[in-house]
Amino acid sequence: MDKTIYYFTGTGNSLAVAKDTANLIEAELIAIPSKVNKPLIENNSKVLGIVFPVYHQGVPNIVRKFINKLTVLEDKYIFAICTYGDSPGISLKYLKEMLNNKNGQLRAGFAIEMPFNYINPSKNIFNFFSSFTLREINEKEKNILFNEWKHKSKQIAEIINKQKEAKIETEAELIEQLVDYLNLRDTLQKYIWLKVAGYNNYKGLTMQEALKYMDHGFKVEPSCNSCGVCEKICPADNIKISQDKPQWLHNCEQCFACLQWCPQEAIQFKEGTNKKPRYHHPDITLSEMIKTDN
Repeated sequence: MDKTIYYFTGTGNSLAVAKDTANLIEAELIAIPSKVNKPLIENNSKVLGIVFPVYHQGVPNIVRKFINKLTVLEDKYIFAICTYGDSPGISLKYLKEMLNNKNGQLRAGFAIEMPFNYINPSKNIFNFFSSFTLREINEKEKNILFNEWKHKSKQIAEIINKQKEAKIETEAELIEQLVDYLNLRDTLQKYIWLKVAGYNNYKGLTMQEALKYMDHGFKVEPSCNSCGVCEKICPADNIKISQDKPQWLHNCEQCFACLQWCPQEAIQFKEGTNKKPRYHHPDITLSEMIKTDN
């Protein structure tokens, strides 16, 4: 095939977008986790796509690692699609810079809003760090987002098939650049999120480096039946079943796949996810999520 789409996903949002796009442009679909541990990643396709979710206003660590191993990017038409629940920020511009450093050029970058499936603070300002909970989105709001994607997917496919240049889509660009200028990600943002996760030994780490330790916030309820879904679905191989219970290995992507896909809803993140509705994309199956060998 002369077109390839690489994707990373946690709850299936990015996989749904990657699948739809692959069908529209007749591209091969490859999971990033299935390739990321290779010494080098070479692809002979003329058109190369990268689909990923925005985590903490940035590009997930596993995608960064993947980009660093890509070779022979010259003369390729490269596009990217990021999915987001809150804001895409300037994540696609971060990706563009990474590709530039590998002699590749991001010709088009699209941002797609999908149902928010991460934690955010509640209104309890007096117990702020313990108040983070899963955001809930009703079915009407979900369907609006899904329909908006179906409409935009056709426009994106037309741009890709004609190999057009397109604007790199961003949001709140000036604010995000100011955050970077003031180094707030590696100071204030890092402090808040690791405090939420209950991890305090973060000195000397950047925000990106520190994220892998946020798995200190996960715990498992007695309702866990040791089915092993969490171990199989984790794209970072960060979970191992030990003594019939999941153990997190501190190489986390914070994709929340383990929590959202657990059949027993036995995995929690601190106190704010208990009895909260789980989410994964309705068009994606568990077997698709764990089948990453390509």
